[in-house]
Amino acid sequence: MDTMVKTDVKGIDRFIFESGADADKLHLHISEVNVGTRAHPPHQHDGQEIFYVFSGKGEVVYGDTIHHLEANQAIHVDCRVLHGIRNIGDTPLRYAVIIASA
Repeated sequence: MDTMVKTDVKGIDRFIFESGADADKLHLHISEVNVGTRAHPPHQHDGQEIFYVFSGKGEVVYGDTIHHLEANQAIHVDCRVLHGIRNIGDTPLRYAVIIASA
């Protein structure tokens, strides 16, 4: 197996996948959304997901529950439950999304 380098991962300039890594099992990207917006509506899919906030203020919907996150805070969710994040602050919300497939 060879090392692979991707330059098309959202929010990441250079992403190195070492030999033996399975990019289909674990995914990472960085998102930034403007005030009052979200990257996409709440949704469901297989797997587990972590949102980690770098800067700004986010509101995470998880089923019927709402969580507020700020810089250096994270949440881990079961993706089979309706989930999503939106910017509720007054500056851009910058966050990482880590998804592990089922």
